[in-house]
Formats: sequence, structure tokens, C-alpha cells
Amino acid sequence: MRVLDDWLLTAERVAVHLPSATAVLADPHLGYAQARRRSGEAVPSDCLDEQLAGLLRVREQHRVRRLAIAGDLLEEGNSHSVLEELEEWLLRKGFELTAVVPGNHDGELSVLDKRDWLYPERFLLGGWQVRHGDGPLPDGLVVHGHEHPCLRWTHRSRVIRPRPFDGRLSPNTIESSCYLVGPGRLVLPAFSADAAGVNVLSVRRWRPYRCCVIAGDQVVDFGELATLRPRLTAAGRRCD
Repeated sequence: MRVLDDWLLTAERVAVHLPSATAVLADPHLGYAQARRRSGEAVPSDCLDEQLAGLLRVREQHRVRRLAIAGDLLEEGNSHSVLEELEEWLLRKGFELTAVVPGNHDGELSVLDKRDWLYPERFLLGGWQVRHGDGPLPDGLVVHGHEHPCLRWTHRSRVIRPRPFDGRLSPNTIESSCYLVGPGRLVLPAFSADAAGVNVLSVRRWRPYRCCVIAGDQVVDFGELATLRPRLTAAGRRCD
């Protein structure tokens, strides 16, 4: 799905900046399982091939080799072994890591790692600023993460709870990651499958944005958030 002239939104939770053929994602939170195990939880570990399978699909489908990450690359900023593993993986897979803009989870990354792909505040991609989004955003064209937007709606209940979601879409239940598209703004979903999402229906400042929902292997434009809840309710009643 193409939006804002420059961007292709994919079902893999990766946006492609078409003029530069750059894949942009946010909030992969690599090292999540290791961090949970250090805290005493029994969490199984996934290899990078499993965690980044969607990125490989985007590379093959859209012929991108450049990668920019809009923050929260790591679950914990001191996971330097995870960072080294990622760099080796990207090299093997033929990716050029163009930019990482550190997020609030990346901690010491911006202090200890003086790599040429590290941009402490922003990365300019064409006319767009790639940022994490955990602080005030400037005027102009901005693409960012941090918010973990998702659409969670149930016809018979208005209970909103943050939790991981599985991409279910039905006439009475919707639970899926989404992109938010506004004038000069693109908010990315969390790339991590472990990230709980913020329900976009509960955030008033997003009401002017369009909600582009990941539905299976496609992205579907659900229209403006300001009118989405009544439209979903009407659709649910028709299916009762």
C-alpha cells in the first residue's frame, strides 16, 4: 500500500522509502528473550532468522538492501553481543545498515557505540526525518516508532488492554498492528512480535490520522480514526 507519495507500507511491519529503496522499521527490541531470562522468566529464544524473517521477505519482494531503524533496536542497551550478532547477520544477508536512531530502550548504545550508522537524534532520508518518537517531534516530514500502534476492537466489549496481538480480523473482532498516516507523519508499528500495542482508538491526538491495518499479507486502509469506531460498530451490527 503506497502512502504520502514516498512510502510503501508492507504487511511485514516494514515501510519502504521508495525513492531511496530503503527499508525502515521501528522497535525490533532484539534481545527480548535474553533480557526476560536474565530476570528469571522461562522464555524460549528465537534466532535472528526467525525474528527477522519479515525483513528478508521485504528484501526479496521489493529489492531493498538498505536498512534504517527508528529506535529501540535492542530490548536492553547493554546487549552488545546481540548487536554484534545482528551486524554479522546483516552482512551475510546482503543488507547495508544505513542508520540506527537510538530509542529509549537502547540505553548505552548512543554512548558506547561510535559506529558510522549511529545517528543520536535523527536520520535524514530524502526530505524525511527518521526519529524514534519518545520526545517532542519537529515540524516537517517525520517517520517514527515508539508508539506501537495497533487496532483492537470488539463489537460486544470496549475493554482495552495492552497485550501482544495475533492479527485477527473478523466482523466482530479486530486485533492487529497498524500504521498511522497523517499530514507529513508516518507512525510505524512495532516490528517485534513480542511488543504489546497501544490501541489507536484510545488516543485522541491520533483522531485525524488514517489507520492502515495489517490484515494477513496485505495492508488495508480503514480510514480516519475520528470516525472509525462508529463505522466498525455499524459493520458489526450488520453481521449480528
